[in-house]
Amino acid sequence: MKIDLLFLQLAVVFLPGIIWAKLDAGYAAKIKPSDTEFLLRAFMFGIAAYAVEFLLFAFIGRRFVMFDLADATTQDMVNADVAQEVLYGIGISLILGTIWIYAATYKVTSRFLQIIKATKKYGDEDVWDFTFNSRRPEVEYIHFRDFENQFVYSGWVNTFSETDKLRELVLRDVVVSDFDGNALFSLPFLYLARAPDKIHIEFPYLPPVEEE
Repeated sequence: MKIDLLFLQLAVVFLPGIIWAKLDAGYAAKIKPSDTEFLLRAFMFGIAAYAVEFLLFAFIGRRFVMFDLADATTQDMVNADVAQEVLYGIGISLILGTIWIYAATYKVTSRFLQIIKATKKYGDEDVWDFTFNSRRPEVEYIHFRDFENQFVYSGWVNTFSETDKLRELVLRDVVVSDFDGNALFSLPFLYLARAPDKIHIEFPYLPPVEEE
């Protein structure tokens, strides 16, 4: 019973970290973390959220109540003050988790290192992710060439994903043509899924030339 009380109170205290870790696992992490990795990330994210909360409290001159883990198995660790800090921590974790997802999606660290010419690598992610996370129209409009069926699917990338076996794309405002360039029909949306070695994508979009 004492152990159950400890785990329950620790779960409440580290709820901000758990929420952040869930956001990371669902939207930022390329590979789903193991249970051990998830718990470790939840702990680290929780510490980060409370560290930010501590700094904010110090800035406004408010006392931050430190958690007393020594007697957590025998008495309540989550009192009114701690519960309030947990609620603030949840709000901070949602904000920081969103920033974390944004940084992971748009490869902020990789882009910064490239800007300062520290590296030419994209990071752990592959070119597929890096390219289609770009907001540049030069890579948002594509020709997906299907050599097996002799079709060319032209459209704007709406969404994309990848698994171990498939690369997936959803195109919008799609024109389907044959290899001679004859338009056959058009569609508002089209889902495509191919094995990684069956992908051939062209980027025909040219930005308009500014007149001098």
